[in-house]
Amino acid sequence: MKNKLFSLTSVLLAAILLLTACAPAATPTPTPTPRPVPTKPPEPTTPPPPTVECMGDLCPEEGAELTVSGWGGESEQNIVRDSIARFNEHWPDVKVNFEPIPADYQTKLKAAMAAGAAPDVFYVDSDLMTAFGRTGQLLPLDGYMAQAGVKRGDYIEALLGMFTYEGTTFGLPKDFGSLGLVYLPEFFAEAGIPEPTADWTYDDLEEAARTITENTGTYGMCVPPDVGRWPALVYAWGGEMTNADFTEALFNSPEAVASLEFWYGLYEEDIGAWPSDIGAGWCGEAIGKELTAMALEGGWMVNYMNTDFPDVEYKIVEVPKGPAGGGDLLYTNAFGAKADTIYPNAAALLVFYLTGVENQEAILKTGFALPTQKSLLDHPWFADHPNETAIAQGGAKYGHLFYYGPETGEVLDRMGKALERVFLGEQTPKDALDQAVNEVNTEVYTQ
Repeated sequence: MKNKLFSLTSVLLAAILLLTACAPAATPTPTPTPRPVPTKPPEPTTPPPPTVECMGDLCPEEGAELTVSGWGGESEQNIVRDSIARFNEHWPDVKVNFEPIPADYQTKLKAAMAAGAAPDVFYVDSDLMTAFGRTGQLLPLDGYMAQAGVKRGDYIEALLGMFTYEGTTFGLPKDFGSLGLVYLPEFFAEAGIPEPTADWTYDDLEEAARTITENTGTYGMCVPPDVGRWPALVYAWGGEMTNADFTEALFNSPEAVASLEFWYGLYEEDIGAWPSDIGAGWCGEAIGKELTAMALEGGWMVNYMNTDFPDVEYKIVEVPKGPAGGGDLLYTNAFGAKADTIYPNAAALLVFYLTGVENQEAILKTGFALPTQKSLLDHPWFADHPNETAIAQGGAKYGHLFYYGPETGEVLDRMGKALERVFLGEQTPKDALDQAVNEVNTEVYTQ
């Protein structure tokens, strides 16, 4: 049985081999090129949450977007743009839109606030502090300052008063200016007298003005009836402009009267001139045009002279000392935020950064403005900039805020008219100041 099965199997195998050998060759079927298999994208992974930079315990809201406004020409606008760029290096997720208002700033900002369209962060001056600070329209900063570790003591103390109402901080000073004695060395050389120094007195100024006028034919001093200059003399004579809480005007004191008698005396003796008398719009222009030898002006003279009168050599020293010592004025503005901003953390952060050490140091190095941070007043930059040093140090040592309460504008109006009456010969210094003080105390500070 096995032999039969083996034989049958052998026969079948032989037949299959024979058929295969006799069959025509099959046409080879081309091997298809395999299509590339699409690469499967990696499964999306959840990125780690971004690290939000905070200032102390103060962190910006997620998705914060702010609008910033201020005044000024292109140079100042570029300073703000650069400051915002530095801010965004720390907080790139806070979108900041800068919308400058070069003209009619206060009027337009008041209108925007009334319409509910005010920017989140903006320049605040005495006028806007009066308009918004007492009406709850500015963001109170003290709580945010505590979170961020920002202290009022970081700033020049005298500058904060303008932006404080009933013990609450509504703005932080962004820069400041003060006065110095600006002079042209050429007239001192021509008159054969030494140049001013930081320890000069007003008696020295008077004598130099007299000698220069007599020896050169150029007025020795520019003496405008200017409410932004004369008060510095009041402090140097030992007087005060108002009481501490701005409820009583005091600028008719014997010290104030004596300081105005001195100031007007330079004009009356014809050794000092009004700017308009010598073909200038203001004393800075009179210096630039070399129409006077000396003037009380501020740090703004540096950019002004470099830009408009680059070939005129000038120098600045601290304001002279009076019978009571130094007296200077401080001019400042602040950054503040609107109370109803929907991103108060981010707005406060921006205010703190713009007025903080890092940003103010960067601005100082441009020479555009003086810092309000006390720690920067000894910055090495000042060593190579003696004019700015005189302005900064004089203001820091002897400065009084150019601010007389919420009604500053009305106080200055009465004061300015009094000075004009004196310089026009219509009243004596005492009579003019008595009238102005009476008007302020009965018509302004009683409101």
